[in-house]
Amino acid sequence: MLVVLMLAGCDEKEPVLAGEAPSVFVEGADQVMVGVENHITRQGVRQAELEADTAYTFEDAGRLDLKQVTLTFFGEAGDTVGVLTGQSAEYQLEAGDVTVRGDVEVDLRTGERFEAPVLAYISASNQIRADSGYVLIYPDGTVDRGTYVVRDLSTDETRYGEGRTTTPEVTVPQ
Repeated sequence: MLVVLMLAGCDEKEPVLAGEAPSVFVEGADQVMVGVENHITRQGVRQAELEADTAYTFEDAGRLDLKQVTLTFFGEAGDTVGVLTGQSAEYQLEAGDVTVRGDVEVDLRTGERFEAPVLAYISASNQIRADSGYVLIYPDGTVDRGTYVVRDLSTDETRYGEGRTTTPEVTVPQ
């Protein structure tokens, strides 16, 4: 009986695995971290909270390369000023600056919404900057488009570069 069971087990073929498991390592990365959260502070005050699905450290370069990024900005009272999301980012460790790429969107407490292919957060001045095109949608439906914009997260002041166009909300009669 034992021999019959052993022979029956020999007829089974081992499963063939197709392809390879995806690698989380990036060439040249010193470390890979999953589920990253970091607080960006200036003079001991939290300005932003950076979250990412994956981070790759490059110690010689002083940066982190991040995937699936959320950056939450805070005001002086600790209230949420805005939330930025994007597909990837580069975080400069010493300066605290973050450059976000890929379907970047920022929802601000004022109800405005920024969309840009690339957006930079400058920690020292607590500003966000888009210099490769942007769309800014106001709560009333007005849309601004241009190539350069800087938003001060402390004062809600926005500065625009040349080439800005504004399209007011249009209501089409039925």
